[in-house]
Order: sequence, then C-alpha cells, then structure tokens
Amino acid sequence: MIKLSVSIAFALLFFSILSCGRTSLDGPPSIMLGDSTCRECGMIISDERFATSTIIVNERGHQPLLFDDFNCQINFEHKMPELEVVNRWSHDYLSSGWIETDAGWFVHSMQIRSPMASGLAFFETRSEAESFAKTLSAEVFNQESAWLLTE
Repeated sequence: MIKLSVSIAFALLFFSILSCGRTSLDGPPSIMLGDSTCRECGMIISDERFATSTIIVNERGHQPLLFDDFNCQINFEHKMPELEVVNRWSHDYLSSGWIETDAGWFVHSMQIRSPMASGLAFFETRSEAESFAKTLSAEVFNQESAWLLTE
C-alpha cells in the first residue's frame, strides 16, 4: 500500500514538472519580458501593456506568435493570409492581464507611447476604455475597427 502511494506521488510530481512552463492550448501564451521577441519586427518585448499574441494552428499544433505592439500583429497577419488563426490575445493596459482581443476595447491616440507607435492601448471593458480616452480626448474602438486603423 505504501509503495503504491509513493509511486502515485512520484508520478504526479513527474507530470507536474513536465507541464511547467507550458501554455494551455486555449489560453494566452507566456511572455518573458526582456527576452521574448516580436515575431514581426524582432524587437524584445519589454512593455507588457502593449504585447499581443496570435494563436495559430500549424503542423505542430497550436502555436503562439508574440508581438510587441498591435500594429506588428496586424502587419504580420496581413503578410501571412494563409495562417489559420485560432485566437488573439492582448494585454489590458491597466492590469497587464491577458484578455481575448475580440472581447476588449482599444483607445487610439498618438499620445499613447506604444513600442511601434500604433498609439493603441487595449482595455478589458468599454467603460475603462472610455474613461481613459476622455483623459486624452481620444476615441474608443472595438477590435475590428482598431484593425482598420492600422491598415
């Protein structure tokens, strides 16, 4: 009985170690600030508030692509129309937490100093975006409309 319990404990420990650092297939990816690089421009991702990700499916399964700014994500996807996009994630400007991009809101203002000068900041809720936009006399956009701004 004790041998069985010890074996189960080791098995659980082994599988826990194997899963460390992995990202859920349905969830947002991990970013190592100061180490991860933007797939489009090659810059090091250093400001989490502007980082985005496109999750694609390819021959290796789900693969997260990281970007340092929303316009890098759009430029990359436009160059690669054959990509099978599963999901897109953006960081909330206020909390730096990952939010599904199509569920949030963007504020556009050239007063927003984003890494690649898109002037876009992402917010989880429309009310947070509107509140922030008022401070800059800026506009609020959903993901589809923000995408058109950078084309």
